[in-house]
Amino acid sequence: MADVSRATGFQSSPYQQETPWQRIELACAVTAVFLSAVNFLRLDLFYFTLSDLFFCISLVLRACSTGLPLRLWGRASSVVWLCGLLMLCSGLMVSSLLSTAPIRGIVIVGQYLFAYLAIAIALCGRDLRAMVLFAKAYVLSIFLMCLHGVYLIQFDGQKNTAFVSGNGRLTGFVERENECSAVIALAMPILLLLASTGRIGKVYAAIVAVAMAYGILLTGSNTGLASFAYAILGFMLLSGQWKRVVVGAACLAPLAIWIGHAGRDYLPVVFQKRVLGALETGDLSQAGSFDHRVELIHEALDRLQANMWVGLGADQFQVTSVVEQPVHNLYLLLSTEGGMISAIGFVVMIAATFQPIMRTFRAPGGSAYAACAFISVSMFALMANAFPHLYGRFWTVPVILTLALAKSYCDAVGNKNLARGAMQPVRAPRSKRAFGSALNPIP
Repeated sequence: MADVSRATGFQSSPYQQETPWQRIELACAVTAVFLSAVNFLRLDLFYFTLSDLFFCISLVLRACSTGLPLRLWGRASSVVWLCGLLMLCSGLMVSSLLSTAPIRGIVIVGQYLFAYLAIAIALCGRDLRAMVLFAKAYVLSIFLMCLHGVYLIQFDGQKNTAFVSGNGRLTGFVERENECSAVIALAMPILLLLASTGRIGKVYAAIVAVAMAYGILLTGSNTGLASFAYAILGFMLLSGQWKRVVVGAACLAPLAIWIGHAGRDYLPVVFQKRVLGALETGDLSQAGSFDHRVELIHEALDRLQANMWVGLGADQFQVTSVVEQPVHNLYLLLSTEGGMISAIGFVVMIAATFQPIMRTFRAPGGSAYAACAFISVSMFALMANAFPHLYGRFWTVPVILTLALAKSYCDAVGNKNLARGAMQPVRAPRSKRAFGSALNPIP
């Protein structure tokens, strides 16, 4: 296919060799990825989104046509990933069964299994052409969400609606301010990968990046802004584009100086109130709900010793908390609700991803794919310090997508090398070539 050949020079199977059922399955998977951030299209009874429905259809069709992949992104790393997921879920389940709300344990464990296992099986094990199609669909979805938010806030002036909070912050299709900013930041490495590998034009990439940056400002999220900057700088440095970092910084310096002196009024009001004040003064107490989150962290640390091995049970921290809210730190939340076994399991899952990332770094031309995966995974691990349970599909799809992209690129490079080896003639040993005329005389 064209995308694979452009990256590796190896021609893979054309579209005509796909069966109609495989095309339908691919269309369902692309739709699921496109809708993964559309969190408001879900059931009221339990957390099941429209994206989940298309993922389930894709899984059934894939199982019936080509079979489900057993190795997500490598034999060893997949085993470690599954062991970490088993530790996470078992800790939550045991703690929930011993708590007053065992049903919540079944529900939350089911959500984690679907988010980190079912979606991984649905996305992984495909060729590079399909993975690039997934990446384009995901970036397009986030781009449309940002444009929609700009229209609602800057032109329509909406507040306290389904997509804009009461204080004017963009909640987007995710329906949550900070989560919306995090989703935008997680899409940035994928956009940079598509632009740096020539999958989309530089002009289109610049337009999408500007829309995403303004969407981050509209969310008024300090976490989102820091993650967005980390995604850009980290990708350029790791992919060997550090010269562009210097050029970009030189170009943005005059803009930053202008904003500091006369451009404040042109920034979104919510950004000025929640983020800009903390940046100018260095006082973190002005950064949104920072003090409130610190109080919840202290409460979780106080409970940690009593719930070291057997936790409170899934979703029970907010029930027993003084302020009736979960601690916005996944590591502490898993430690208190599922015991240390759950928190260690999540860390093991994160650690399992670095082996395929390093393998992609060593592949010829794989630095951009490896940088995209590393930035996405590391940013996700850092974001876990500022959010509670992370089983929403808008969390897992971009992370799994970048890992699957790296794995598919390595497979494409391996297929290219295999094809080259098959086309090279087999040369006889030197001894046979020297005495060939004596052994096989011409009649």
